[in-house]
Amino acid sequence: MRISRLELHDFRNYTRWEIEPDSALTVFVGGNATGKTNVLEAAQLVSTGMSFRGSRWEDLVRWGSDRATVSMTAEGEGSHTEVGLTVESAGTRAWEVGGVAKRRTVDATRFVPVVAFTPDDLALAKGPAEKRRSAIDGLGEQLSATYGAIRRDYTRVVRQRNVVLREDGSAASLEPWDEQLVSLGATLHVHRRRLTSRILDAAAPVYDHLAGGETLDVRVLDKCGIDCGSPGDRVGEERAREALVAQLGLRREEERARKITLVGPHRDDIAFLINGRDARAYASQGQQRTISLAWKWAEVAVVADVLKRMPVLLLDDVMSELDEVRRRALTDLVQRDVQTLVTTTTTGYFDSAMLKEARVVSLGATS
Repeated sequence: MRISRLELHDFRNYTRWEIEPDSALTVFVGGNATGKTNVLEAAQLVSTGMSFRGSRWEDLVRWGSDRATVSMTAEGEGSHTEVGLTVESAGTRAWEVGGVAKRRTVDATRFVPVVAFTPDDLALAKGPAEKRRSAIDGLGEQLSATYGAIRRDYTRVVRQRNVVLREDGSAASLEPWDEQLVSLGATLHVHRRRLTSRILDAAAPVYDHLAGGETLDVRVLDKCGIDCGSPGDRVGEERAREALVAQLGLRREEERARKITLVGPHRDDIAFLINGRDARAYASQGQQRTISLAWKWAEVAVVADVLKRMPVLLLDDVMSELDEVRRRALTDLVQRDVQTLVTTTTTGYFDSAMLKEARVVSLGATS
């Protein structure tokens, strides 16, 4: 499926704005604060229900307006779908598909998979653990409604368990939350481990090609007590549950003292290794950016393999952050039958032949 129309009303800096993107490449050109990134954010929100900015819903509504709406038409594979998202100034939101209201976000966001690549993603290797968890989980939620449900339920359990730790912390009060944390946490950890292995399988050869023979690997740094670093190793849910139970027992007093849940996949991390050395300590900036590029390339490949359709690729001003070699590699990905929406301050980063075939949209200070 490809986005054939995107319409914004009172979204961020836009009063009313509409675009019919090219089926291949659309380039949004403009200076800072012209709303380029807002367009990509809107496309991701109405497609997936997620924002690469991590925005609060109420911040999406244009100042002084009661609500914002984003409408998308998606076409492909013999089908035609219209999706609408309305966000009230208080942050509440409503979805429509074909004019019919949908109560659950997942029922409105299963049509157009999206892979977004922003300057923040260039810090994937050295950034905070939450960045790496979100990169994996965000993809997992697009690939499987079950993955998303498990993640949301687990997050709710951790939140409620933290409340109990702050207010009481007794064994009797924690017991029901411990049971849910073990059950959901084991499932989430196993799902995330398998998806990490799948992404790595696709990313490693890309990294090898871009880095001239260097090898890329990943190690799982879990807080579940499993102590099995390779994401490709078989770890079943029963083993994960047993490890979580043991860890909760070992760290019970520490959790009570600190009044926070210290055990579980919400604290897991992964480490990237280049030729066996931890990229956080030894990777150059160029190597870090190659890791990010290979990882995003792999996300596109995994979506295509699992869902049997290509995702829409959103590139937010990343060309300016890459050198010529990595820019050419990203351009190669854009040319592989992937509908791409890209923002930039200049078209100079793109091949002239490519631009002739693309739709180039200039954005002013306001729209």
